[in-house]
Amino acid sequence: MRKNSIIFTTLSLVLATLFTNSNAFAGDIEWNGLYRIEGYSIENSDLKDSQKKKLGYGLSHLELRPKITAGDGLTIYGQFDIFNADGAYSNTQMGQFLGDGVRSPGTDRTTTTSSNSSNAISHNMKSETIEVSQLYLTLNNEFGQLVAGRAPLQFGLGMTYSAGRGLFDHFSDTRDLVGYKVVMGNMFFLPMIGRPSGGSINGSDNIDDYMLQAEYENPETDLQLGVFFSLRHGGDQGSDAPVNVGGNADGGVLGGAGTKTYGTMNVKTINMYALRDTERFRLGFEGSFMSGESGIIVPNGDKVEYSGYGLAFEGEYRPADSGWKWALKAGSASGDDPSSAAKFEGYAFNRNYDIAMLMFNHPLGQNDFLRTGLYTGSVRDTNNTINAADVEMLSNAIYLAPTVKYAFNDHWSLDNTIVTGWLNTNPIANTSTSKQLGYEWDITLNWMPRKGVAWINQLGGLFPGSAFKGGGTYPAEMAYGFATKAAISF
Repeated sequence: MRKNSIIFTTLSLVLATLFTNSNAFAGDIEWNGLYRIEGYSIENSDLKDSQKKKLGYGLSHLELRPKITAGDGLTIYGQFDIFNADGAYSNTQMGQFLGDGVRSPGTDRTTTTSSNSSNAISHNMKSETIEVSQLYLTLNNEFGQLVAGRAPLQFGLGMTYSAGRGLFDHFSDTRDLVGYKVVMGNMFFLPMIGRPSGGSINGSDNIDDYMLQAEYENPETDLQLGVFFSLRHGGDQGSDAPVNVGGNADGGVLGGAGTKTYGTMNVKTINMYALRDTERFRLGFEGSFMSGESGIIVPNGDKVEYSGYGLAFEGEYRPADSGWKWALKAGSASGDDPSSAAKFEGYAFNRNYDIAMLMFNHPLGQNDFLRTGLYTGSVRDTNNTINAADVEMLSNAIYLAPTVKYAFNDHWSLDNTIVTGWLNTNPIANTSTSKQLGYEWDITLNWMPRKGVAWINQLGGLFPGSAFKGGGTYPAEMAYGFATKAAISF
């Protein structure tokens, strides 16, 4: 009943909108978007003392966002993603890896029959895909704004919900939802009903999100406050949380080893943030707390529960008439304790929330020290060598990242960031592991020749702490990397 009511509500609102707007089909189309091309080279991401491996890849991606004015107050939005990777990077904004030949990696090369299937003799590249990641409408009237369709979610500092609108954001949060935004002076309330999974049209395997976003913004004081509440519910037919992730010695990050079954899922997440952004300084704080039933039941009948938190602070000081700026990012994310099978205590920041070039961004070391395998899946091959791009997330850590920025002129600037961190929880069962993650020094050279064009060059060096040794089991040698990337927004 709940599933059908959402569908009927959405259809009735959309149809009523179309039939009550006489100019619905005589609209204008505006386009904006982003093109980016990136190159990465990371030396020794496995942190080994011998047989050091290099991880190198390039990316190309185009986002086109149409805005269709279909009538008075009625607007339709979309996003087309052009050049998209598949496999582990499907349904992301990662982009296509450069060098995507006509024969896919991993396929039997002895079966090639012509230049259409042979990379060695082909004269062209593989044709890439066009995908639609967003499509929704908004209807403005005297009471507020209706939102319906597959829409992006953005909140606060982006530690949990990020729409992926940054120049080099490789991920985005979207929902199929219906919501109504009520504006009252400097405040708005936006209740929403989302549908992460509809399942079969005649079954009970759907998953629903019940969300409420409320924010206050005062332009006179540059103050913003907000709260975002989400309840995700799914029955035992819809719950499909991972119960076994490759590379985890404890047999899986939800429920530990042994055969698990599925039950009802009820996950509550509440975020709160405060931000003041003026001409001279910026101060922001966001906290997030997650609890509830994961939908997994361990062999003894206990339900695996979530119990995690994340805290993020951002500050920046911008002196008047000076090219210098000082910034700081600091915070904490709880970590999953592998010894507690019936509870998952970890909290993972959004993958777009980057603290450093390497740490908390690219997979590092020879074990899942941050306990993020639930979200990233396996990032290592059968030889335990890292074979994944920047899918890592900030979890199980206390972090500190001060930055000094200097602008040579309106087009050139240089950033220096020192990053350090400590584990919150011992990540390996029955092993005493140090908490020190080490230090990373990132140097970033920014060139912005004109508005909408940016070329970024980064050099990062990681001096890993003894936490990556896993109690003396693994080596932890230096890693470093270089990235060059350009973005054109329009």
